[in-house]
Amino acid sequence: MKLLYFNPETEYALASGASFYTPPARVEKLKRENQLLPELWANDEDMILVDDMAGLKSVNRLVTWGDLREIFAKDSNLIFEPWGWNPALVRKLKDNGVPEYMLPKEEVIQRIRELAHRRTTISLSNEWNEAVEDRYRIDVPVELTNIESCMNFYRNNIGCWMKAPWSSSGRGVINTAADMTEKLVEQWCRGILRRQGSVMGETAADRMEDYATEWMMMGGVVEFLGLSSFSTSNRGKYISNHIMNQRDMADKFNSESELPLSLIADLQKTILQRVLEGYEGLFGVDMIVECNGKLRPFVEVNLRRTMGMLHIKP
Repeated sequence: MKLLYFNPETEYALASGASFYTPPARVEKLKRENQLLPELWANDEDMILVDDMAGLKSVNRLVTWGDLREIFAKDSNLIFEPWGWNPALVRKLKDNGVPEYMLPKEEVIQRIRELAHRRTTISLSNEWNEAVEDRYRIDVPVELTNIESCMNFYRNNIGCWMKAPWSSSGRGVINTAADMTEKLVEQWCRGILRRQGSVMGETAADRMEDYATEWMMMGGVVEFLGLSSFSTSNRGKYISNHIMNQRDMADKFNSESELPLSLIADLQKTILQRVLEGYEGLFGVDMIVECNGKLRPFVEVNLRRTMGMLHIKP
């Protein structure tokens, strides 16, 4: 039996690194409005943890934070499965009576935080370039640690993307080609440098389609779960996933990409198993297919459950 929990603020909490964290109001709203999202992947015997019962229909499987101490005392085999792990969540679970032996150790959470940093895409991209022929090689993201390097990257790479080290769903990302003045880019970069210590720079992409490969890693072994496709705004914000069966989605991908999905998944699996050593659980890898068929296979790694998995049950 599992206790499921939707906590979309997990990347923001990882960015803070603190054991006490309050997410931005817009993320709190998203969380509150989608508390029952885990019903989409819950098994019949699973329960769902909610922050607030107000306005929710009466569902027997729902529990609140105040119920945790009693629930875990009754069932020592209950597995807590959040959308994603972070230090603040572990601390809150401990404070509400969840036994420490049932929670990830501090070094595990720190490993997740380290791997969730967008600099992980540098290692993944470098390994990709070593594994493929020259014509399939990609531009590698750059980590920028001061405002001078940020602005130099911006000026030398027209239409580049700048990203916060930790964020999700396209938040913490700017497309400098989308009505961004140099002054606004500088202000944004200064803010991210102050809060998170660096900015990730990526060259412009002539985007045709956004895809993601979905994965499970357990015992150091990576398993490919399926492919997903989604829409984003011209500023990189997540809009929605496309609903399509796996065969049709793979056919669509193969008609657009210069490399077939089967080869990409095999290469990604080998690289991910090496670079993500120490991680356990679900994760997704965002990709871009450009208009000329060029693939960007490691745009982002989301070390948590993803929206693309809602129709792909492991």
